[in-house]
Amino acid sequence: MAIPTSELQELTNKSIIEFFSLELKKDVHFVKSNKTATYTQSGTQITINLNNHGFSVGLILSLNFTSGTAIDGIYTIQTVSTNSFTVTATVSATISQSDVSFIVNSDLTLPTIYLFHSGNNMKNSSDVIWQSNTYQRMPCSATGFKYSGKGALPRPTITFSNLLGTITSLLLSNNKITPFSDLQGAKLTRRRTLSRFLDEVNFPSNVNPYKVGSVDPTAEMPKEIYFIDKKIVENRNIVQFEMVSSFDLQGVFAPKKLVTQDDFPSVGKFVNF
Repeated sequence: MAIPTSELQELTNKSIIEFFSLELKKDVHFVKSNKTATYTQSGTQITINLNNHGFSVGLILSLNFTSGTAIDGIYTIQTVSTNSFTVTATVSATISQSDVSFIVNSDLTLPTIYLFHSGNNMKNSSDVIWQSNTYQRMPCSATGFKYSGKGALPRPTITFSNLLGTITSLLLSNNKITPFSDLQGAKLTRRRTLSRFLDEVNFPSNVNPYKVGSVDPTAEMPKEIYFIDKKIVENRNIVQFEMVSSFDLQGVFAPKKLVTQDDFPSVGKFVNF
C-alpha cells in the first residue's frame, strides 16, 4: 500500500476529502469508566470541569451534552489543568454551567476513539486537522460503499497498512479484554467534506487557498456509519476488515450479545486437548 499522499492529494476547491473515525465498543474492546462533569462555553471554547481528571492533551472524547445547547460529537482535548480541560466546538455559543457525560477507557493512556485520513496536510506533511480534531495520517483504502438500491446492502472493506505493526498492536490490546474479538462491533464512520472547508491550519501561512469566502467548519456530506463485522486478512503488510451497516441483518448473530469476561470470567481461557 502506498504511503500517505502529499499536499492533500493535490486538491482543487471541489475536491472531496475522506475522513474516518473508529469508535471501540465498550466492555468488549476496553473497560469503560463513566464520567459526568459540568461545562461552560464561550465562543468556540468549551471548558469542562472535572476534578483530578488525569487526561492529557490530544485525548479524543465522544461528548454527550445532557443539558445546555452544546452539540454532541467527537472532540479533542486542547488544553488541560488539574481540574478542567478544554475542547473546541465548530459553532460559537455562550452557555452557562451545564452538564456533560462521556465514557473513557479505565486505562487513561489508551483511547477509545481513533481518527484517521489517508493523506497529509500541506503545511508540514503532518496530520490533517478538521473541525479542530487531528486525523492521523494512516495509509488506508476503503472500497465498496456504492449502493444501487437493489439487492443486498453493500459490505465495504477497509484496508490498513501494517508495515509498522500498528494495527496488529491495536488488535492485541483489544483482544486482552475480549479474546479473538478483533475489533468486531467497532463503529466506523465515514465522513466527507470539500477541500475548501478544511481548517486553515493545514495550509502554509494558515490560509486555505481553496476556500470561497470564509471556511465553514460544519459543512460536510451525510455521515455513513458502519460496524466492523470481521477481520479478513492480517499479515505483516496489511490488515483488512469487512464492514456492515446497522441495517444489514447478515451481521446479526445469535446470541446477539457478545459474552465478555465481565459476564463470565473464564471466557477465552478454556483449552481443548
